[in-house]
Amino acid sequence: MSSYIDRKYINLVSTHLDKFAWKKDNLANCRCPICGDSQRNKTKARGYFYQKGNDFFYKCHNCGAGYSLFRFLEAVSPTLHKEYSLERWKNGENGRSNYIKPKEEDMFGIFAKPKFEPKCDLIKPLLSAKDAPANHVVRRFLEARKIPSKFYDILYYTENFRAYMQLVDPDLENKDLGMPEPRLVIPFFNKKGQVVAVQGRTLLPSDQMKARQTVRYITVKSDKSIDRLWYGLWRVNPKKKVYVVEGPLDSLFVPNTVAMVGAGAIDNVPSRLQNTEMVYVLDNEPRNRQIVAYNQQLIDKGLSVCIWPENINEKDINDMIYKMSANKIKKIIDDNTCSGIEAQLRLNEWKRI
Repeated sequence: MSSYIDRKYINLVSTHLDKFAWKKDNLANCRCPICGDSQRNKTKARGYFYQKGNDFFYKCHNCGAGYSLFRFLEAVSPTLHKEYSLERWKNGENGRSNYIKPKEEDMFGIFAKPKFEPKCDLIKPLLSAKDAPANHVVRRFLEARKIPSKFYDILYYTENFRAYMQLVDPDLENKDLGMPEPRLVIPFFNKKGQVVAVQGRTLLPSDQMKARQTVRYITVKSDKSIDRLWYGLWRVNPKKKVYVVEGPLDSLFVPNTVAMVGAGAIDNVPSRLQNTEMVYVLDNEPRNRQIVAYNQQLIDKGLSVCIWPENINEKDINDMIYKMSANKIKKIIDDNTCSGIEAQLRLNEWKRI
């Protein structure tokens, strides 16, 4: 029976796979989604699903990636991965094949609070903002930005972000590392408290950033199987309304808020938020074509968005916090949340392009 379920889920995930085709009943082929396959020849497809016993496995003959179907779905489609695990468990699988029994929180929809390791390997080289002296540059930056002090223990500092990037992702080439410089480090945790990515935020003022051509944010993944990053998933309650903003620092002001990194996150909503009421709160930049287009995409999908009112001039929540309380910002968001035709009309009035 497990081979039938495996074929079912290979067919379901095939919509995400370029050049997918069944070659035989027990063999399917596609371009590898792990490495991207050949960049020179877009017709090459060197990823294969093959049957061994009652189970299917995946192998790429370009990058060498080898996965059970369970692990492949985990890397490519977390939603299908969860459904696959549940279906095999309900089918009476005993765990001796390529499937792993789902955890209780996945079986019953209960999400446990992550148990953070005090000092994992990627945190050890960093200075916690909570432990930094009062006059330290990272403390002065966070205080100037009015970041709530209760989050200082999950924000860090490094003198040399270039060297730290090499620790997070040893495969990075020198041309991708930039200049050695101090940065605020914002780790992305999974629910086990493991660091799956980090974002480095420059501490330079805007005028010095322009003069030195410094990038404001640099994001590096330690877990490359994650397609899109979501910051703060371990903090939110999926049974309540979740607000989705663009920046991790913005997410620290309004309760039950996460930040998505990359516009493509809309198509990769984490399984934890699949049945959650969500409101997308993009930056207040009506002249930014990318933000306008992304708001349009959200509206077209029937999702709820916040279209900022005309009397708000600040670009994002972190800028607004200088003039009003977090509670007032939340009320403005709630009062200006809309969807469907109303959202379309308000977007047309708001945009300036």
